[in-house]
Amino acid sequence: MSRKDKPKQFQPLIGKETTFQMMARRLKKGFSPSDIFPVTIREYVGSIVQQAPEIPLENIIIEPEGRDTLAAVGLAATVLDKKFNNPIVLGVWSDHLIKNDEEFIKAINVAYQLVAEHKKPVEIAVRPTFPSTQLGYLQIGKMLTRMNGLAVSEFVRQIEKPNFSKAKEFVTSWEYLWHIGYSVWPAKVLLSFFEENAPATLRLLILIKKLWGQPGKEGRIANLYKKIPKSSIDFAILEKLKPEDQLVVSADLGWSDVGAWNILKDELAESEESNVIKGKIIDFDSKNCLIYSHNDGKIIATLGLYDLVIVDTPDALLICPKEKAQEVKKIVEKLKEKETEKFL
Repeated sequence: MSRKDKPKQFQPLIGKETTFQMMARRLKKGFSPSDIFPVTIREYVGSIVQQAPEIPLENIIIEPEGRDTLAAVGLAATVLDKKFNNPIVLGVWSDHLIKNDEEFIKAINVAYQLVAEHKKPVEIAVRPTFPSTQLGYLQIGKMLTRMNGLAVSEFVRQIEKPNFSKAKEFVTSWEYLWHIGYSVWPAKVLLSFFEENAPATLRLLILIKKLWGQPGKEGRIANLYKKIPKSSIDFAILEKLKPEDQLVVSADLGWSDVGAWNILKDELAESEESNVIKGKIIDFDSKNCLIYSHNDGKIIATLGLYDLVIVDTPDALLICPKEKAQEVKKIVEKLKEKETEKFL
């Protein structure tokens, strides 16, 4: 369902709202829409305006092209630093599911207080609920204090996407939290990490900063931006942070990364054996399945299925065991190889 022209965060996979709308609504419980700055490519500006019209249009930070999270977060820090001179910034992603909005706002406020006091980034992390090999982990040290009921701990290191054996160790230890990518940081401090670990990228961002907002400079900015390496900020910067570089706040957000259909099924199902069904579906005696139809001209009939994911759209049909849903990216890569771009 996630396509180039409309990725998953702009689709109503969970109820009637998209995860982007959910995040915007959630943030508005603690902050003004004028303080929300979406970072996106030009193709998705229309979706943002349509789904969150309360966010000022001039707040949208438009990437010249998508170049992964190192470039996107670096651009955000650069533009906001130019606009506000070293603001304290909360970075979050728009494609996650959070069930505990009050805890989310509380954790942000605690992190902000810590950043204002210690002048270093604070990451908001959650306890792992299963041994995921698709997520990063934070190793934490001793608890330093509690603020508003939330534990504040030392940061030891970040480990990206461990193998299953390591993930099983991590999930049973109090020392490890899921790295979910929610952090609060002074803009200049984050950019100093670029200077230390990605100096070539920082030099490009400094040039972009001088040009940003000047009429007629879009082409020059785009030429500079395309030189930033395609890399995640996790691998390029965050994995290299030292214990003294940040603090960690642990919060019970009711969080999940709905990056695969099996995770979405587990989050929405009333019990392990119950189905999650959406669309024109007739089912008899199936268990533990997710069946989605986004084709109004077709009825899907299922009988006696178990542990399957079925997703039908007007131009593509996916059928796979639930346990294999994390591997859908293999299909995407095969489509690229076969030059079937129209299905991406």
